Amino acid sequence: MGDDGDLKDSRRELEPQSVDPKKGWGFRGVHRAIICGKVGQAPVQKILRNGRTITIFTIGTGGMFDQRVIGSADTPKPAQWHRIAVHSEHLGAYAVQKLVKNSAVYVEGEIETRVYNDGVDGQVRNISEICIRGDGKIRLVKSGESAASISLDELRDGLF
Repeated sequence: MGDDGDLKDSRRELEPQSVDPKKGWGFRGVHRAIICGKVGQAPVQKILRNGRTITIFTIGTGGMFDQRVIGSADTPKPAQWHRIAVHSEHLGAYAVQKLVKNSAVYVEGEIETRVYNDGVDGQVRNISEICIRGDGKIRLVKSGESAASISLDELRDGLF
C-alpha cells in the first residue's frame, strides 16, 4: 500500500471558504416547496395594477382542519395554513375551474416573501407564500366532498 506520506499527497488539502460580500455564496440554495393538503379557501383571481392576473388560495396541511372541534389530549395540532399565489394564467385558470374548498391537491412552487405597506396603518408587512409560475405544478388529487374523509396517507397514495 505504501506509507502514510503517499496517502497525504493523494488527498487535496481543504481550504477554508470565505464569502465575498459582492458575490455572496457560490451556492444559492433551493427555494422550492412541495405541499400536499386540502384547499381551505377557494381560489380567487385578482388583477394587479400592471394588468396581470394572480390567483390566490390557501392549503392546510397536517393536523385538524376544523379547529373548533374540541377533543381529547390525543387530537392532532391545528393545521398549518399555506398561502398559494399562482402567477401563471394557465395554471390560475385551472385552479379556479377545478379547486373547491376541501379538495385534496398537490402543489409545487417557490417559497417567496412579499413585502408591502399596509394601507390601514401604514406598517410594512411581510407575507410568505408559495408562488407557482411556469415551472410550478398543481395537481387535483380528489375533488370537494369526495376528499372530505380522505386521510393524508390516502392522499399520498394517490400521488405516487
